[in-house]
Parts: sequence; structure tokens; C-alpha cells
Amino acid sequence: MFSEVFQMEKILGFCEKLWYVIGINTLFLLSNFPVLLFFLFVGVSQVRTCLPLFLLCMVPMGPALSALFYTMNRLLFGTESGAWRDFRKAYMDDCGQKYLLAAGHMFLILIFEINIEFFAVQVPIFPLMILFVILFAAALVVTPNLYLLASRYRMKNRDIVKTSLILLVTRPASTLGSMVSLGVILMLFELKAGTAVLFMGSLYGFLITFMNQKVLLSLEENHI
Repeated sequence: MFSEVFQMEKILGFCEKLWYVIGINTLFLLSNFPVLLFFLFVGVSQVRTCLPLFLLCMVPMGPALSALFYTMNRLLFGTESGAWRDFRKAYMDDCGQKYLLAAGHMFLILIFEINIEFFAVQVPIFPLMILFVILFAAALVVTPNLYLLASRYRMKNRDIVKTSLILLVTRPASTLGSMVSLGVILMLFELKAGTAVLFMGSLYGFLITFMNQKVLLSLEENHI
């Protein structure tokens, strides 16, 4: 009898966490409604052609991604209190600052892309083109660091950017892990899009949060 009750509690606990993950993933998708509209009415194939509009639609990704990392951290430590409550709290906390961080991030990506095109086509200067390609790649790869820090610490945006860049260079294993995590999510989406869409955001957030726990603890020990 006791074992049956124990098994039932485990099953109910698993179902609660599964429902939490699906709920967070749904809220994350809804928080990125502008980019979903872009994909629906403009199309993925037009991202490069309509890059300024696409990046503008991506600005809400900043606070949404921070909320995703926050909630997955709570799930990791078993302190979740409800998908809506946790996500809303994380999204609204310093929401304006996160929007500014995301807007600046998207603007830099746009500037780097414009310079790549300029020095590749208009005024071909190979070293400058390579420089802006590197900067463009760094701006993309640093994304998890930016919003993971924003989700966990009260820092000014310039400090978030500085710390994120330092981690990008000094923690190559975490950087590589973040890239692999995104690759795994995209691969799952290619294989089983209908199922992956229910979990892809939450799974990505959980992987990033899990892999960066030691880095975050190290930052806290050094009184970030």
C-alpha cells in the first residue's frame, strides 16, 4: 500500500513538472508574438531581406528569454510555484531594462550585418569584412550570457554586457555548450516539429541554466 502511494506521488510530481514546462514554453512563445507574426506573414526565408523588421520583432525576446532562464532555474532547484506566477514575476522584474538591453543587442547585430554587406560588396575590404563577421558572430553567441545574467542579477546593462563578453572568452566550454544546445533544439524541431514546439523553449532554457550553474556560482563567490 505504502509503495503504491509513493509511486502515485512520484507520478503526480512528474505530471506537475511536465505541466509547468509546457506552461512556461507556451508563455515564452506568446511573449514572442511579434516574431511569430513575422514568420507567419513574412516568412523565415525573408529574414535577411527584412532584417531590420525581424530584429525589431525580436526585441521582446530579451525579457522573455530572461523569464525563461529564471523559471528553468527554479525548476532545476525544485522551487517552482506555478508557471504563470513565476514567468510573470521574472518578466516584469526590471522589464524596461531588459527591453533596453534587447533593443541595444538587436541594434548592434543590425549594424554589424550592414557593415559586413558594405565591406563585402560596396567597398570590398576583406580584413574589415572579417572583423565585422567576427563581431556579428560574437553578438549572436553571447545571447544566452546576456539574458541569463539579466535573469539572475541586478546589474546595470553595461555591466551585464561586460560580464557576458568576459564569460564568452574565458568560459569556452560554456559557450560551446550553449551553441550545441541550440543545435540540439533545432535538430529536434526538424525531426518532430509538432512535439518539439511544446518543449523547445523550456528545454533550451533548462540546458543553458543547467550547464552554467558552476559559472554562476563562481560569479557569486566573487561578489559579482
